[in-house]
Amino acid sequence: MFKRKIYQELLKWKNESKGTSALLIEGARRVGKTKIAEFFGANEFQFYKTIDFTTVSKNVIDAFNDLSRIDKFFENLFLALGINALPKGSLIIFDEVQFCPKARQAIKTLVADGRYYYLETGSLVSIKENTSDILIPSEEESIQMYPMDYEEFLWACGLEYEANTIIDHFKAREIFDNRIHHSLMKNFRTYLAVGGMPKVVDTYISTHDFYAVDKEKKKILKLYEEDLRKIDNKFGTICYLVYKQMPTMLSKHSTRFIVSSTNQRADSVLFTNTLEKLIESKMVLAVYRCTDPSGGYALTKDQSNFKLYFNDVGLFTSIIYPNTMDDSEDIYQRLIFDNLKLNLGMLFENVCAQTLVANHFEPYYYSWEQNVETRKVRYEIDFIIFKDGKTIPFEVKSGNVSSKVSLEKLREKFPKRIREKYIVSTKQLSSGDNLTYLPYYMLFALR
Repeated sequence: MFKRKIYQELLKWKNESKGTSALLIEGARRVGKTKIAEFFGANEFQFYKTIDFTTVSKNVIDAFNDLSRIDKFFENLFLALGINALPKGSLIIFDEVQFCPKARQAIKTLVADGRYYYLETGSLVSIKENTSDILIPSEEESIQMYPMDYEEFLWACGLEYEANTIIDHFKAREIFDNRIHHSLMKNFRTYLAVGGMPKVVDTYISTHDFYAVDKEKKKILKLYEEDLRKIDNKFGTICYLVYKQMPTMLSKHSTRFIVSSTNQRADSVLFTNTLEKLIESKMVLAVYRCTDPSGGYALTKDQSNFKLYFNDVGLFTSIIYPNTMDDSEDIYQRLIFDNLKLNLGMLFENVCAQTLVANHFEPYYYSWEQNVETRKVRYEIDFIIFKDGKTIPFEVKSGNVSSKVSLEKLREKFPKRIREKYIVSTKQLSSGDNLTYLPYYMLFALR
């Protein structure tokens, strides 16, 4: 089991709630929700039991029909599961809880009973679909789980010391020796190739076979595409079509997703429902344009202008590169050793969005036009976040390009709201005049 940051959030929930609330772990498929729940149960409780609602018998499902006599309910539940009654204080995991809505509704009664702790896992699309007719308990908290970020990837690879050293250097604004910097960038490009899906990372660590790695990613992509088709069939959306067009949009460095490419308007009911379902699925990350970056971004969110990114950069890499055995090994090796003669801006931008979201920021982008002499010039900031009462802008550079015009113009436009500015690139760390050139491998250190 890989070390995951979400573990500390689970521990905080246990210590603070003391069983007075249940916790729902939401996230896309294959990000490790069940694994972390069971690992937490094994480490923090003397006893735990997972109830997987995709495989349990009808008798288990039926047990949740009647909670009027709580002792009788537990008797029926444990008999249906074929296990002895769990001791008080144990953990019960409702895995894939969306397949038993009444179990989720039962949380209010179960928590009030007080004899057990409850964790739930599920996918938000299915959860919302299957809970329209039930009362969602106020005793339920929720947290989001994402694919492994770069820090977690380093931990998995046995490079925790490297991760800690990167954080120390970021805090001290201390550069690495050039030789070390290139080594750190090589490791980061390995993350671009592999990504953060736990099963894929495990395959990479155990085999270092990039064809095997690519095959695992293709399995997940196939699963995702099947899920999207099911969503479309059920809700009359075009999720699959939008998902398939994302690589083209990102490869063109589009300033936003071109909704007209789907023969829809951004404000059409069909596209609005599609975007809602895609975001709920957690297979994509949506970054909206805000019209006023001076704070309170949600109040000025432009719903019709947004960028879409993949939830995992490794999956994106598998979508855009060949998948034969020889091609996979060659492409991945050239990517890792920086010999791939292609513009990697789309991968770098995707991984930046992924990193910010995984670290609990809600990134937006900002664009505006400004008169320069006799013409209008358009400027754009790739990402902005709100931190410690200030706006922090990021520009993403894939090569040696280091233009900072947009950042300077933004600072002139909002001098009191802009704190430190960042250019995220392959270059060494450097700081001055409230501008930091941040190497990609260091972005996760921004807390």
